[in-house]
Amino acid sequence: MRYFLLSLTLVFSAISCAKSLNQYQIIGSHNSYKKALPPEAEQFLAGTSPELLKKISYSHPSLQEQLNLGIRQIEIDVVNDPNGHQYDTPEIETLSNSNWFTKSERQVLAEPGFKVLHIPHVDVMTHCSTLQLCARQLLEWSEANPNHFPITVLLNAKESQPTFVNKAAPVAFSFSDYKRLDNEIARLFGSKLITPDRVRGSYHTLRAAIAETGWPSVEALRGKFLFLFDANEEQKQIYLQQGSTLQKKSMFLSVPRNSDAAAIFIRNDPVKNQQEIQALVKDGFLVRTRADADLSATTESLREQKDAAFASGAQFISSDFYNQSPQSTNRSYSVSFENDCLKRFNAVTHQNLINKR
Repeated sequence: MRYFLLSLTLVFSAISCAKSLNQYQIIGSHNSYKKALPPEAEQFLAGTSPELLKKISYSHPSLQEQLNLGIRQIEIDVVNDPNGHQYDTPEIETLSNSNWFTKSERQVLAEPGFKVLHIPHVDVMTHCSTLQLCARQLLEWSEANPNHFPITVLLNAKESQPTFVNKAAPVAFSFSDYKRLDNEIARLFGSKLITPDRVRGSYHTLRAAIAETGWPSVEALRGKFLFLFDANEEQKQIYLQQGSTLQKKSMFLSVPRNSDAAAIFIRNDPVKNQQEIQALVKDGFLVRTRADADLSATTESLREQKDAAFASGAQFISSDFYNQSPQSTNRSYSVSFENDCLKRFNAVTHQNLINKR
């Protein structure tokens, strides 16, 4: 009997110690797919838009290399190319009479689909030129590392380009386009996708599920992916049509905290939004913020924003300076937790649990 009770004690202890997704902080990368600008693009921008050149002169290793470093939050930008041939001949490439792609790469870019790039016709060099190719790289790594910590994918839908670009503007996303995007994410990731429906469970709203049950444990989510749509207000209104609690959607959405779909929030300025982020985290929500946003900022300013991001309790902290990134190496400045780790237990949620006992 004594051994039985001891076994029960150990079981309940293990359950109580199981960490939910919101009880961690992880360092992520910003515009994770991005390669360096071609020399011709740098030269063009130096004469046309030097300020833009300063903002986009950074790059990242491949998605799989980032995951091997310990990155567990990435960011992907997609543009809508329903008819194809809108992004296979970038304007600056044509103007500079250069050749940026192999024949096979250009063939892929010529096909209809969701293309992955930073700025149409300007900053277009990526480690995976389509959503499908990015997914393939992520899934191949996941299959090789099946017990990995859940990976969060921040997704932006790009609908603009610089005024100096003369080619046709990106096609705006309609409700049917978002439905196609949702369907493609669901098709590509299948059972590895953590959907809003899965987190909501039997509750009527996502907000109620978070308030009453909280996030699933990391153990239950290992080997899986969660998508967060980083949308502007107009995009949110379109995406939420026919689904105010994200029913049958593939992506979570940052909405007002009193919304039925409230679960994950984007608050990119941890200095300005420090108290709000902490309050959201203490209420069980997930928050994404940024440890840096200005590549030309002083090291002191970078550290101030990083320290604010860490102290805020935000679970996802995006950076261009994560340890061993090209920017970190070039500047001898890095964003990481103790012992160069890119993941740690969340001090804000830990303290909140202690206070509730």
